[in-house]
Amino acid sequence: MTENTNPATSSTARHSLDLWLTMWNTDGDIARQICADDFRIHFAVTEPDGSTPADAIRTAEEFARYLDWWHKQNPGVVFTRVADAIDGDHGRLLWDVEADDRRAGGVDVFDFAEDGRVRRVWSVGGQRSMRS
Repeated sequence: MTENTNPATSSTARHSLDLWLTMWNTDGDIARQICADDFRIHFAVTEPDGSTPADAIRTAEEFARYLDWWHKQNPGVVFTRVADAIDGDHGRLLWDVEADDRRAGGVDVFDFAEDGRVRRVWSVGGQRSMRS
């Protein structure tokens, strides 16, 4: 693995990671700012009906539209940061999610583009808080 030594890229990757949960909690339009043009996301879970609409996402624009749909399907869901790290062009984010007095956790693993925007995300949710 090669270390990204460009401070500007590291700074913009940090900016992208810092906005990730804000985007999930409030404003899907943030995806257009922090996701690369060739953005992809891979979820380890399906929607409650068994579908996997995120599998078709190929751009930041498609992800923004997906987030708008997701926010309508999941009102009141709140994600919180537990811990994160950036190593060169890779990052990790441990998070908790709360809904209906229940808490669970998960981890997102990121690849960043040279300009610090998010290119790839692998997201896995669990059944317990990451604070445990």
